Amino acid sequence: MLRKITAEDRREAADALDDLKSTLSYAGTQLPSPGIDWTCASATGVILIDLGAAPTSVVLQIIDVLRAGVRARREQAAQHPWFPELGSTLTLTRPGGIPLPAKVVGANNKVITVRLDSWVLV
Repeated sequence: MLRKITAEDRREAADALDDLKSTLSYAGTQLPSPGIDWTCASATGVILIDLGAAPTSVVLQIIDVLRAGVRARREQAAQHPWFPELGSTLTLTRPGGIPLPAKVVGANNKVITVRLDSWVLV
């Protein structure tokens, strides 16, 4: 029964591990012994991905890859601030996909204040 319940989780874990291995390979490195801990999965229903033991040189390569990714994300975020301009109009979405038009009346690096043009009660 547990095997049936965790089927989707097992597929997701296998896909995640394949994606990790492919991404590391693309970056020019690899983990020497990654795998999925099927024993834990069959006993607890929790699917664990075992990244295995790796020599320091491999861990340092992975750290370089992660740092480059984090750096790229920070640079991208700095180039494209997500705060709307004061006075601009935006659309919020209520549950169920109902649009809710609003006007930005205040914005700083932490908070956006909007005035709702209308609202729909459901």
